[in-house]
Amino acid sequence: MAQNLQAIKKRIRTSQSIFQIAKAMEMIAASKIRKAEIAVEGYKPYSSKVTYIVQKILADKDVSEYIPVAEVKNGKKLVFVISPDKGLCGGLVVNLLKKLVSAVSQDDYVVAVGKKAIASVVKYNFNVVATFNMGTTFPKYENIFPLKLITERLFNSKEVTKVSIIYTSFKNALIQNVVEREILPIKRDEKFVNNGIEYIMEPSSQQILADMIPYYLEVEFYNALMNAFASEQAARMTAMKNAKDNADEISASLTNIYNKSRQEKITNEILDLANGQQQGT
Repeated sequence: MAQNLQAIKKRIRTSQSIFQIAKAMEMIAASKIRKAEIAVEGYKPYSSKVTYIVQKILADKDVSEYIPVAEVKNGKKLVFVISPDKGLCGGLVVNLLKKLVSAVSQDDYVVAVGKKAIASVVKYNFNVVATFNMGTTFPKYENIFPLKLITERLFNSKEVTKVSIIYTSFKNALIQNVVEREILPIKRDEKFVNNGIEYIMEPSSQQILADMIPYYLEVEFYNALMNAFASEQAARMTAMKNAKDNADEISASLTNIYNKSRQEKITNEILDLANGQQQGT
């Protein structure tokens, strides 16, 4: 009985330790989500304006798609996949990698951002162009420049016909959806609302569109990195909350078992003493 009580007490201490660790990780993830939301809101006016200008040109002028697909004979595409460096974020990584496997063929080019994505592209023997770590802090703006250079080199040389990004889109702390967003070639957005104002474009709308492409790519890549980071923290916060609640429940259950066992032990000892006194008399 004593050994069983010691084992139960050890399990109680273990579950309480897990509770404390999970609670700390939940609080850290929650603080990072808040910082990410503030950064996204601060970046939104610039990204919205760049997107608006590009769609304004495509809607108002007879501008063909940037480097038309018809001119490219091979059908390869370049896919960027953005994942966390670390786990403990529920089913986020699994859902992301399922999307990657279903969307990428062996002939496509892949750029993996994040250690989880790197391990997967190596496992499935994809045609990897480059790999980058995601990091554990909010992504810096300069992190997008290597991604943009790879895109411009492969797309402008017509080695690929399409460029897309697979990442987890952050909707709120409870909902994160894996998406594949095609960023090149740039296409007209059917939902774009034109304000009706006509502009005189110099030197030409085609040239302005070409000059806007680098800024457009920066917006797309940085939005993807920010969404991926926020989604990682939200998923980890949820996973750690569930772990914390489970550990607390297990600790409470084990405490009840320990108290009942201890009370049973005391009762048995009292009965043994009573029996001994009766036999002595």
